Amino acid sequence: MADPIAGNVQVAPRTSSARASKSVWPERVPTRISVTWGGSNSTSLEMSMATAKKTAKPINTASPLWNGCVPTAATAVVKRIEGFFSAPYDDNGSLPGGTWTIGYGTIVDAKGKPVSPSTPPITEAAAEQLLRRDMEGAARDVKLRVKVPLLECEAAALISWTYNLGSGNLGKSTMLTRINADQKADVPSEMRKWINQEGKQLVGLLRRRWAEAAIFVGLDATSACVRAWKEIDSLDDWPSF
Repeated sequence: MADPIAGNVQVAPRTSSARASKSVWPERVPTRISVTWGGSNSTSLEMSMATAKKTAKPINTASPLWNGCVPTAATAVVKRIEGFFSAPYDDNGSLPGGTWTIGYGTIVDAKGKPVSPSTPPITEAAAEQLLRRDMEGAARDVKLRVKVPLLECEAAALISWTYNLGSGNLGKSTMLTRINADQKADVPSEMRKWINQEGKQLVGLLRRRWAEAAIFVGLDATSACVRAWKEIDSLDDWPSF
């Protein structure tokens, strides 16, 4: 099926470092989600997606063409959600089943070894390098599947989206179809669809999708993240960019 509007979709882990996000925000934004359509929120979702499409006007037309690398802006949303931890920690706290993690959600260190309690502390700069390394797979997926030129800001948003939702969902999404038809104005409303976990719409995921949509149309990545968590309080919210 092309996208969540068609029914249940099990979303694959974002990368080999997939795990449930340890969020510094009120809601945790999961790595593995199921996306559905329907229920009591369908009407408000349709209205919100219509608003998303209306507000999808380019902001930063000076953004350079994407060169295939992971743009700095691609890491912004993940960094906001994960938070920075210089020392290793169990991402599930005192509960069983956690994964040792460091930096911005990294579970494999710079030497390719799983993070453990004995992993040495790292700097914030080193953590960002590890995050960019982990996002390279998503960047390759975007480069492979998108058949039209992308601005750097557009690529950054799509890499963030793909890192969270997986290459498979990118490949079968209506969003990709719209992009390859050069209908980029439809991207924010298509991103807006992917906010469900196990059939339940989450404000945390809505914030994440709004931030990615804002980055896509050219809003500064830091501003996009700050505004997403400041201005979105309910599932009906979708501020103009």
